[in-house]
Amino acid sequence: MAKVKKDNFRANKKARAWELDALRGLAILAVVWDHIMYDFAFMFYYEWRYMEGTEGLLKISEFARAYEFGMLRNIFWPVFVFIFFFVSGTCTEFSRNNFLRGLKLAVVAVLVSVITWVIEEYFAMSGTFILFGVLHCLAVCILAFALIEITTKLIAGRFKHYRFIKAGTYFLIAVALLVVNYTCNVTLYDANASGAVVESTGKFTGMFFYTNDWWTADYFPLLPFFGFFMLGASLSPIAYPNKKSLLPKLDGKWNKIFTIPGRYSLYIYLALQVLAVALLFVITLIVTGEVPFF
Repeated sequence: MAKVKKDNFRANKKARAWELDALRGLAILAVVWDHIMYDFAFMFYYEWRYMEGTEGLLKISEFARAYEFGMLRNIFWPVFVFIFFFVSGTCTEFSRNNFLRGLKLAVVAVLVSVITWVIEEYFAMSGTFILFGVLHCLAVCILAFALIEITTKLIAGRFKHYRFIKAGTYFLIAVALLVVNYTCNVTLYDANASGAVVESTGKFTGMFFYTNDWWTADYFPLLPFFGFFMLGASLSPIAYPNKKSLLPKLDGKWNKIFTIPGRYSLYIYLALQVLAVALLFVITLIVTGEVPFF
């Protein structure tokens, strides 16, 4: 029995779509870089300006600020977030229970909001609070998808070519979402490059479109990201009906630098929120002998 379980484990491991892990890993590594640059450029920059002995740290901050306001980030950031949400949508076909997965992620997202609010409110670390960040957006995407998935299965699950029906349904929803985004929202480039927003028309406008009301340290309104997510979901039933890699012969040690972060992207993102700030906090204390934000 033990040998059978071990063989099954190895079979499941080999059946993983490594290319999806690699793409998600590439995206999460880009997120790690982006968050570290944000911490250098904004969160600690204004503290270091008024401390002695921080010349070296301020040089890094200037580099980070040049990156944050530069053309390179404005071009590549939308590409990486598209990859992340598209792959997340594609991975829905591999999940046994998308509703439960979305619910767990929603709980984590709420905790992130509570913790970052406490840090900003009581430790005077401005620019820390996250109202509707990437985890919040992804959790809502998964929960909404779970409802669409259940509804589609109830209506068309008995048909012979069900996987094509659901792929088509998801694709039409994705197109509709992106059309609404195109007509009602600012572009990702404008939002990223100049902080462009749409006028708020109610309390929940910012949950769907970029508005100043919801803009915090990490901000991902549902549009256009839910559209990217549904595009990935529409591909999954066609490309991965057997939940196996499309490129098994190309799998190997060479891709571990991306596939390992891809498998643990949530944990990396959560650890990043704490470790990056804690590390810069300690570095500041060592370099200046002063405690930042106090």
